[in-house]
Amino acid sequence: MTALPAVAELVQLHKDEPFTMIGINTDSDKADYTKKAADAEVTWRNAWMGFPIGEAFGVTGYPTVILIDIEGNARWQGHFFEGDAEFESTLELLLEEAREAAK
Repeated sequence: MTALPAVAELVQLHKDEPFTMIGINTDSDKADYTKKAADAEVTWRNAWMGFPIGEAFGVTGYPTVILIDIEGNARWQGHFFEGDAEFESTLELLLEEAREAAK
């Protein structure tokens, strides 16, 4: 949950863009996670799924971020995104593709 401030900043920065943040938490205790999310003022869609979702996506570290394009294809996956040039350029590319598709 230490990455939440960076996630919140990303959500705020792209609030008027074709961008959606969905958090999937794999903590083992749902009640504990729900409290942490409330304390951190999580405003984006968030779900507690347990670890099977992590296994399905090959998650090996946290937080794992997956950028998905407008066709539903995973185009980037990594463990942290703040200040990552590849993440930022891929995100901008995907946003531009979504803007163009919306025209």
